[in-house]
Amino acid sequence: MKFGENTQLVEEVMDFIRNDKMFNKNNFHVNNLEVINDFNEAQNLAWSQDSSEVDTVWEYVKSQEAESIVEKVYDLDLVTQQDDLYDFFSDHDNYSNDFLPFDYIDINEEVEGDLTMCALNRLVNGKTDNFYEKIFEVYKQGGWPYGWKGTYPIGEIIVYVP
Repeated sequence: MKFGENTQLVEEVMDFIRNDKMFNKNNFHVNNLEVINDFNEAQNLAWSQDSSEVDTVWEYVKSQEAESIVEKVYDLDLVTQQDDLYDFFSDHDNYSNDFLPFDYIDINEEVEGDLTMCALNRLVNGKTDNFYEKIFEVYKQGGWPYGWKGTYPIGEIIVYVP
């Protein structure tokens, strides 16, 4: 697949699912994050809509950021490439064996959606310091980004690391 001037950057995300495994790093290190080691707590907070439990609903943050990316896809006439990426990331044959350990199967759709948006972000923005580039860095380092501490955009990403 070809993705114009950002082909190598997009392919880095594609290669990540082909060749790596989630939670396979020993020394997680990304700055300006809150790290949680309890998977059940992470899941509960990731999908919580309760403002007494979370400062900002995580799905809201992701959808706000995704909206600007999808808008750029249409502005730059990259719908065909977007469709190719959706197909690629939704095809489980493209993932390395045991990419996501079975104990974490409940977050499969979340991970797939995040990594698709990371690739789309790179398609339209290249490698810039933005939300989905930070999300990709968390995944590469072995974590699962699942929440936001603070009132978006002020605050930090909350990450689960086993």
